[in-house]
Amino acid sequence: MTLQPQIPPRKNTLSASVPQSIRDRVIELGEAYWQSKAQGDHLPARADIDPLDIPALLPQVILLDVRRDPWDFRFRLIGTNVVHHLASDLTGAWMSEIEHMSPPSRIYNSCVEVASSGKPLRSDTPYVGPHRNYVRAEDIILPLASDGASPDMLLVFVEHFRKD
Repeated sequence: MTLQPQIPPRKNTLSASVPQSIRDRVIELGEAYWQSKAQGDHLPARADIDPLDIPALLPQVILLDVRRDPWDFRFRLIGTNVVHHLASDLTGAWMSEIEHMSPPSRIYNSCVEVASSGKPLRSDTPYVGPHRNYVRAEDIILPLASDGASPDMLLVFVEHFRKD
């Protein structure tokens, strides 16, 4: 019998430093950027989002692909600060394959709500990551639609808050 070596999940060694200029404003700035790309009731598309417009926010971003029937969400991009708080890089994984994110989790249900309605959703949740000096996370899930109406991606901005 040959034993295959166990390959551990990619662990994160990144810093959780958030620039002072955006600290406590990530959600507000992310939402304002998304709104600047929307045109009336026409949702912005992924092609409208230019990373060069928001370099300070990139460590705080998640980009999810939307799959319908059945609903699922694939991590297309995860900012370095979000990876730090997840303690692993979930890029390429489907939400349904991640135990604490699979249905009927709060995050999964929130993504379904945004993908169904085409309306942004803001959340404030207790922090459950590996870093004990953090107490809560705030996020906003924003719909992106290549046709302007039916969300096919979700843009998420996340900020983590330390204990006072």
